[in-house]
Amino acid sequence: MKLKHILALMMAVAMMMLTVGCAENRVTRDEAKETTQSFLTAVSQGDFERARSYMHPQWLGNLEGYFNGKETALGIDFQKGIEVTKYTNFSSALYDSDVDGSEYELEARLTVDGAPLELEIEIVRNDQGYGIYTFEIDTD
Repeated sequence: MKLKHILALMMAVAMMMLTVGCAENRVTRDEAKETTQSFLTAVSQGDFERARSYMHPQWLGNLEGYFNGKETALGIDFQKGIEVTKYTNFSSALYDSDVDGSEYELEARLTVDGAPLELEIEIVRNDQGYGIYTFEIDTD
């Protein structure tokens, strides 16, 4: 009987250690919001080199080209400021097989140059690094 209790206790301790180890890699809500805000601030200042520093190392896109294209398509100017008016949806996963790591997805309403826009962003932490893995800005 004592052997069963000892084995159960050892398994419980092992599971707790595994959970604590994984939690260290989790992208938190505050971290995701801070990364998002810092990224948007850099974009609004036209500092695409700094904005790129918030991107995940696996993201290979052209930030300046993306935002210039959005300005043309939507008739707005990101350098007039980007305001997050409301975070509307949050979702996190301790582990996601698509990114092979922790992810945090959030959605927000933005105001850019007087225009209401929607932001969808995914932030990832995995063996390749940490940062914005995907994002999309579009009309409300």
